[in-house]
Amino acid sequence: MSQIQVILIGGPPGAGKSTLGRAVAAELGYASLTVDDLLVSARVLTTKKSHPAFHQMSGVGHLSYFTGGPKEKLVLDALSQEEAMWSVLKPVISSHIKSQSPVLIDWWLLRPRAVAALDPDPVASVWLHIDPEALWERERQNADWMQGSSDQNRMLANFMHRSLWRNELVATEAARLGLTVLRLTGREPVEVLVERVVDTVGIERNQ
Repeated sequence: MSQIQVILIGGPPGAGKSTLGRAVAAELGYASLTVDDLLVSARVLTTKKSHPAFHQMSGVGHLSYFTGGPKEKLVLDALSQEEAMWSVLKPVISSHIKSQSPVLIDWWLLRPRAVAALDPDPVASVWLHIDPEALWERERQNADWMQGSSDQNRMLANFMHRSLWRNELVATEAARLGLTVLRLTGREPVEVLVERVVDTVGIERNQ
């Protein structure tokens, strides 16, 4: 039996991490967890005053948050949430390792340098970098979440500024640390990506 108890998938919003993560988890017989679900619980158990990084859109809403604010603030907020949420996620990873209960975890704010500091024997990571034009096209086609914005073009531009920043940061940092980066065109079938991830982490498939 493989000693890898935790597989982590990182990459920008829109890269397809959760869809890929669920498919890989099913293939290997792992549990599947997206950190966005942990963030929901973190928001319930905290307040904007006690943990502002968990409540960045509180009282504002996503339309105003992505349309009105400067795009640089979106990056700073992401870095703040990355740091705060890692303190929640790291014990979850440790728990799965200790209990030997395999899990695949995905999140857009996973950071290669934090993951690289973990024990590499029970943890494997894969980092997605998607062609920027494909990322733009996916968000243009997913326009429903922008309905009601006072300026949809600005909202999309602000959101994509943050996504493209993360796309390059994750790929560059992961490559520098010797971690696996999958560079995607955005047109690969999920089945093909599952094969690439499974081959990369080197875990025998669930029989």
